[in-house]
Amino acid sequence: MTATSLGFGAAMLAQEGLTASLGWPVALFIAAICLGIAGHTAHKPGGVPVIVYHSVSRDASWLPWARNTSVRPEVFLRHMEVLRRKRWTVFSREAFEAARARGLKIPRKSVMIHFDDGYLDNWMSAVPIMRRYGTPAAFFASADFIDPSTGLRPTMYEGATDWRGYMNADELREVDADPLFEVACHGADHARVPVESAAVATLTPENWRSHAPLWWLGQGDKSRWFEGPMPAPEGTPVPPSDSALTSPALVDGQPEDRAAFEARVRASLIRARHRLEAVLGRNVDFLCWPFDRVTNQSAAIAREVGFATLTGGRGENRETEDPLFLSRTHINDFAAGPAPLWVEGLVFRAKIGVAAGNYWWLPVTTWAKRRRARHFTPPVGPGA
Repeated sequence: MTATSLGFGAAMLAQEGLTASLGWPVALFIAAICLGIAGHTAHKPGGVPVIVYHSVSRDASWLPWARNTSVRPEVFLRHMEVLRRKRWTVFSREAFEAARARGLKIPRKSVMIHFDDGYLDNWMSAVPIMRRYGTPAAFFASADFIDPSTGLRPTMYEGATDWRGYMNADELREVDADPLFEVACHGADHARVPVESAAVATLTPENWRSHAPLWWLGQGDKSRWFEGPMPAPEGTPVPPSDSALTSPALVDGQPEDRAAFEARVRASLIRARHRLEAVLGRNVDFLCWPFDRVTNQSAAIAREVGFATLTGGRGENRETEDPLFLSRTHINDFAAGPAPLWVEGLVFRAKIGVAAGNYWWLPVTTWAKRRRARHFTPPVGPGA
């Protein structure tokens, strides 16, 4: 039996047996033993984690998928403290690509930080926290979700109380003007399209927000979508769906042909890029795929219309991988279910450790994932 398999065996013992009777302190103690057992046999250095946040909010109740995509500001602050205390090097996209292009050695503990969706709470909480730590990051905005208001709204340190919605053009420009940050493209409409005819649910007043991305395809201001009204009558069938930028839509019972799909994706990406360039007043060549879904066909179209760096990779951002195709690790709150802040910090440290190639952290991340699943029902809806 290998050291790694011994580590997993101990982790499963903690998760399945002792955790149930004595709780997470015992599980964490056994997980710590696992780390020593696994040792350097489970170490493959060279990975560069790209960690992904969405909402950083004191009140994300307006988001139906908040349980899976929002973190409390105090948890985010703990994560930034972990990066500082453990001396992680936080790269911007530009600095990472420049280092790779020049053949420079990337420090062993290196990381990048992304924020998807352009939520207002990023401006209110994440930006001031990251400015305090001098931490670079990329923020991805979808063209149709840019709030039409003007002026800079207050941050959480300035008495902000309404956490709902998305950044406006002035806030995006202010973020982008900071040398620490980059505002980049998250597509135009963040839509999903039906891919099968059989229904998986019907629309109700209780669930319509969870299924809203099925009605987002096409142009229009979507920045207050969560306020209603329902996008279709109650009882409307909800079909299986996938990202509009990667899957042919089912139209009148038939999937789009290749030419129609490629034309739609090309037009959407061009519109998204031009809209964000008009807001920022500069070239935009960084694209984050909605839902982190991408295909070779869609990636080729994105490169064709001017995007140089894409997300959606399934690797670890190693030297042998294409540095212009970034693989990402999503970060959520209550990472091990209800637990103290120090547990949030520990699980965060484990997740970025695994993403960096330190697989001895796998027992901790496995335990945390299982414990979280026991406490929270899986999120529902295509936005989850």
